[in-house]
Amino acid sequence: MGDFNEVSNESERLNSEFIASNAESFNQFILSAGLIEYNMGGGNFTYISDRGDKLSKLDRFLVCLGFMENWPTASVTALSRDVSDHRPILLSTTLTDYGHIPFRCFNSWLDIPGLSGLVQQVCHNFVFNGPTDMALTVKLRWIKNNIKAWLKVEKDRSGGEYLSKKNRIHSLESLAKMRNLEIEELNERAECINFIMEADCRKLLDAKQKSRSRWAFEGDENTAFYHNVINSNLCNNRINGIMVNGVWSADPVAVKEAFYQFFANQFVEPMVSRPPITCQHMASLSTAEATTLVEPFSMSEIKEAIWRFAMVRAS
Repeated sequence: MGDFNEVSNESERLNSEFIASNAESFNQFILSAGLIEYNMGGGNFTYISDRGDKLSKLDRFLVCLGFMENWPTASVTALSRDVSDHRPILLSTTLTDYGHIPFRCFNSWLDIPGLSGLVQQVCHNFVFNGPTDMALTVKLRWIKNNIKAWLKVEKDRSGGEYLSKKNRIHSLESLAKMRNLEIEELNERAECINFIMEADCRKLLDAKQKSRSRWAFEGDENTAFYHNVINSNLCNNRINGIMVNGVWSADPVAVKEAFYQFFANQFVEPMVSRPPITCQHMASLSTAEATTLVEPFSMSEIKEAIWRFAMVRAS
């Protein structure tokens, strides 16, 4: 950590000279040392010249892969400066509580026997009296909680069975060193291996979906680079703070309120009173004619349309 007196790309300098060769050497040092940088909040630059016209991001935290694995949700914030030409930067590993973690459904769950039946049963047993939109919200939450509870029990059961299958394979292989295995024992060993391979395949699908990376599909899920991809996605996608009225705020309540106000303003009517359209002598439909536009088709109309279409096709 500290003042590296160099930037990694041109966007980290404003009204200041950027030397591509120096940036390339700096990036090569970061790559060869196996270091990673957290996203910085609170400002884009940490250094400002005496005249105040040149800005650069010279101060940063560079951490190793082990640090990132232990604290993937850490945050870096550029604090305000007083008399120094550099802004102090703060690395915080304190977990910010934004409430409940969003519910994510993994594709591997669809391969677990009984999940679809559980969802159908839960939907059938759901009862709610109230507004339709509120019923949908409560129903989705009800399904989510039941799925989470069922998955916890299923994972505990399958985890115990997974260990027992592995131990049974080891015991059978140890027994094979002393004598030939019987047909039943060979079949049992094959069943245990198939069970373990299916369980590992589901874990691979989960890891692939988490990382969104082609390396998971190619089977490199145990490499340090693969875990680095997952932790980097978690770090880059996490919102540790936001500028509110020009002030950096990391308070979860203030952040959620700012997001709510931003998206709420997108759906506000900009003109409370719009001018009406007044056109005299404009042809309009009568009430009876307007009603016919939304009436369902009669059987005679459907038959006439089909016969007319058939006659046109025949001609």
